[in-house]
Amino acid sequence: MKKIVLGGLIAAAAFAFPGMQGGMGNAAITGKPMKGLTDKTVVAVIDGKKVTVKDINNFLQGMTADKRIRLQDLPAQHVGQFVKQYVDTMVLYKKAKEVEKTPQFQALVKKMAVDYWLKQKLNNMKISDAEVKKFYEANKDIYFKTTPKVKARHIVVKDEKTAEKLINELKGLKGKALEEKFAALAKKYSTGPTKVNGGELGWFDPKQMVQPFAEAVNNMKPGELTLKPVKTRFGYHVILVEGKNDKNYMPLNEVKFQIIEYLKREKLQKEIQKIKDSSKVDIKVK
Repeated sequence: MKKIVLGGLIAAAAFAFPGMQGGMGNAAITGKPMKGLTDKTVVAVIDGKKVTVKDINNFLQGMTADKRIRLQDLPAQHVGQFVKQYVDTMVLYKKAKEVEKTPQFQALVKKMAVDYWLKQKLNNMKISDAEVKKFYEANKDIYFKTTPKVKARHIVVKDEKTAEKLINELKGLKGKALEEKFAALAKKYSTGPTKVNGGELGWFDPKQMVQPFAEAVNNMKPGELTLKPVKTRFGYHVILVEGKNDKNYMPLNEVKFQIIEYLKREKLQKEIQKIKDSSKVDIKVK
């Protein structure tokens, strides 16, 4: 899939904890949750003050703007890590809070509020299956088209004379008769591993093949047989192209998540622009 440019959209910030990302709150980390945790469970004590799971949850949800994230649902092996980060933050805050009254910090609070709001808007935004399918169908040839595929059979032999003899036996045959005769000769003469299934290569991208073979199949039509042996480092090939598909696409289910994320950001970008347009702004410098 080609990169979809998101324009000037302010993307959701990465989640602060290793292995997790913001946006929809999808965790890249996996594992079973820790048993027995409730909102009232005490997970740490700072200078005699109890820290509960609920405190940690508020912290996590503040970082991600996603109220679905809870310590009770996260993998057990990461619980201690998240608790420690909260504790470290609270301990350092005792000293750091002295900056809260500075104008610089007050400006930063506004920036944090905007970032949090943007992440929350993304998390809560809904994209229907119909919207996903509409985008997929409208942009198949732009973003989701893959390389052309060819279906073919081949017979590979060590010498050119044998290859020419096989071509002469196959000349004049067409359709099913050609395929059946080709398969029979492949089983009898081919030195390649595909001989057991009549030289069948299935569907493939020509770029996966050695250059002379790729050039030959690219210049052939479905149902066409090579009239001259094709020489490669493996020997001499007799090729029968059975089909071509110039329009192959990535399945919708494989790109659905990327489409949803793009459409969510596109919608948010439009909302942001509406808000900007509703304010009278006069910037005095260029």
